[in-house]
Amino acid sequence: MGISKTIKVIFSLALVVFLALAATKIEARYIDYGALHHGDPSFGCSKLHPQFCKKQEANPYARGCETVERCDRGQKK
Repeated sequence: MGISKTIKVIFSLALVVFLALAATKIEARYIDYGALHHGDPSFGCSKLHPQFCKKQEANPYARGCETVERCDRGQKK
């Protein structure tokens, strides 16, 4: 019930090809800061609908805790 020699060779070659492909270095693509500074308009912003071009704050600033709650705010003791 042993594996035939042909199947062993095919499996070994497939393993070598897989490892060779896995070891190749693929150049990653990144979004650089230049793309972010072009001032792309927001979705739906156009000359026909200028009201959609207004930038809105995503989440208003809120502290993690209030003074009344007496939580640690990073003060050294």
